[in-house]
Formats: sequence, C-alpha cells, structure tokens
Amino acid sequence: MATSVTTKNNRGLSGTFALNKTEPIHRWYKYDEGYSSEFIINEFEKLPIEAQTLFEPFGGSGTTPLVAAQYGIQSFFSEINPFMAFVTETKINTVRAAHQRMDVVIGELLSLKESVLGNLDFEPLIGVSYDGFEKFYKPEVLAKLLAIKKLLTNLNDPLSINISKIALASIAIKVSNMIKRGDLRYAKENEKKQEDFNVLVHFINKLEDIIYDIENHSGSIQSNTTFIHSDARQAILPQEVDCVITSPPYLNGTNYIRNTKLELKLLDFVTTEKDLPFLHSGGIMAGINSVSNRRNIPIILDEVKGYVEQLEPVAYDKRIPIMVAGYFYDMNIVFQQLKQTIRNDGIFVLDIGDSQFAGVHIPTDSILSELAAKHGFIQYDEEVLRTRRSKNQMILSQKVLRYQLRK
Repeated sequence: MATSVTTKNNRGLSGTFALNKTEPIHRWYKYDEGYSSEFIINEFEKLPIEAQTLFEPFGGSGTTPLVAAQYGIQSFFSEINPFMAFVTETKINTVRAAHQRMDVVIGELLSLKESVLGNLDFEPLIGVSYDGFEKFYKPEVLAKLLAIKKLLTNLNDPLSINISKIALASIAIKVSNMIKRGDLRYAKENEKKQEDFNVLVHFINKLEDIIYDIENHSGSIQSNTTFIHSDARQAILPQEVDCVITSPPYLNGTNYIRNTKLELKLLDFVTTEKDLPFLHSGGIMAGINSVSNRRNIPIILDEVKGYVEQLEPVAYDKRIPIMVAGYFYDMNIVFQQLKQTIRNDGIFVLDIGDSQFAGVHIPTDSILSELAAKHGFIQYDEEVLRTRRSKNQMILSQKVLRYQLRK
C-alpha cells in the first residue's frame, strides 16, 4: 500500500471548504464542515477506473455531486440535514434547469433585486414572534429577512424561488447575533461589526454572485443528482455505482444540525428548536448530542472495545464512550450498505480525521480501515492532507483513505 504526505499549501486547504469561497456555484453557501472542489477534482484524476456513476453517502453542501455533475458523472446522494440536501439539489438540478430557462430565471432574480432595493416593507414585521428564534436576531434584522422571504416566495418561477432561498439562507448567520467558531454560538461584542447586520447589502451581494454564476457557469453542469435517503445506513440505490467519494461526520462532537438551525428555520424545515434533536438523532452517532434514549447500541465492536474501556474512567462526560462505540457501530452499517452499492472493483475514497477525548487517542482512520476490510474494501493508498495539535498538544491528522472493493 502506498502512503504519501502532501505538503503543498493548497493540498492541505483542499481538505477544507476554504478554496470553495471563490468557486462559482460552490460559493453560494459557505459550509465550514466541507471540503473543496479541488479535493474532489484531484480524487477524480487519481481514480484507477473510469467512473460514470457515483454515490455520496454524506452529501453536506454537495461538493462531490456538484463536481461529478460538471464531469458529466451521474450521482446519487444521502444527507440527514434537509437544508443541506436542498442546497445540494438546488446547486445542481435547479441550476441545470435554470440554464435552459436562463432569461426567465435571470429576469425573476433581477426583479427580486429591484423589489428588495425599492421599498422593502419590513416595518410591520419588527417585533414579530418567530417560535423562539427571534432571540438570535436584532428585531429589525429579522423583520428584513422575513420581508425578503415573503417577496421571494411570491416569485412566479419555482427555479427562481429555490435559488433565492439559497441566497437568503446563506446570510442568516452573518446578519444574526450568532457566529460560527467550530460550533454556532452567540457572538461576543468584539466579534461582530455594525455592517454585519446590513441585511440588504449582504443579500444583494449574494444575489449578484448567484446571477453572475448562472449567466456564466450554469452550462458547466452536465448531469443531475438524485437524493436517495436522509440516512446513509438506509440508502438503497437503483443501481450499482463505480465509486464513492465522501467525508463522514468526524468523531468530534460537532452538531451538524444545530450549526444550521437558523437556516433550517428560515426555510421552514423546522418550526422550533425542539425539532432539532429529532433530525440529529437520525444520523451517524458522531457527537455527544447524538447520544439519547432514542438510540440503542446493540453491540460494542471488538475493534473498539479497548478504546471504550480506556475512556470510561477518564471521560469528562459519560456519553463520550457511548458516542465512540455508537460511531463505529453506525459506520460499520454504512460500510455494509456500501458493499451492496459499489460494483466489484469499484473505488471508495474516504476523507477522515482521528480524534482524542481526555487524552485517549482514537485512531479513527485505522479502525475504519479494519471495519472496511471486513466488507471487502482493500486499502491501496492513503494520504495525509494536514496535521494539527489538539488542546492537549496531541498531534491529530486529516487523511484520505483509498479502497478498492473485492466482492
């Protein structure tokens, strides 16, 4: 098995969303937990087979299926977060359809821009109840967001409505009282500038980016993507695929649902914050908040038992050992499902990072490789994208693991 370490700056960044911030279409919604289009392009170029079909079990913001669509590769995806699934389908299927109706879509978006800049009727909405979410915004900011939402839902063209929804959701955190620093939290006074709350400026800027990308880059999308299921463990595809390129949730406690609660609410995927745990508990057990009475772990896998036993006496939260056991139990089911999904000799590319809790190192990459091997996935390559130090100075790494399936 070959092992390589790439030290070029861009290669390290390709494992993050940073490079996507200027990429057409990819830039519409900033997804901090994702990776870049450059990473996926590199993986396509390295594939030892010719891929015509692809499955992305952890869709995120749709980077993998979007690049696949630009290559003309038919893709399928699953994604537990309904907002992120909407982002993915909009950036691919809606944009591809918009290319065929360019004049109508651009006309509607320009009309929306004029309406927002004209005389936005937001004053009656100041101080409205918002199912408990009003605490995350200044009253005038929320009123403007809701006024724009009303305008865009009254557009005549469904494609334009969905595209405009992405523009609106993409500024939700920026204009709120919240900030993303790993997890979503209230911003401290020095972490927000007055201009951050300028809803009209941020919305119009985003809308103009989107209009430009549709006019100049929508033709790059050569195939559609198909949403299969919210849960990767239950995703049954209509056919076998040539490859899977994905990054599952990291075992790091990040709550991927809670981090998008403002967007989920703004686009009506949830009503109150009480809806969030139900979405979160339906996914891979990767965070402490995934541990709930709604989930049972029937067995602790042999490959994981030693780490769970090390954690039990030292973990600062009793849910951590359960989370670790549950994560690998769930991922084992995903691998079992992927064996059915990928054709014989097909390729499986996994972007993953290791973890540590209370000084106990969890070698996520090697444990996942052990589990994958049991399902016929033979690792033929691995690459270290970047390394970092945890708070207790333990060196952790982000790796790409490459497997070929032997059925």
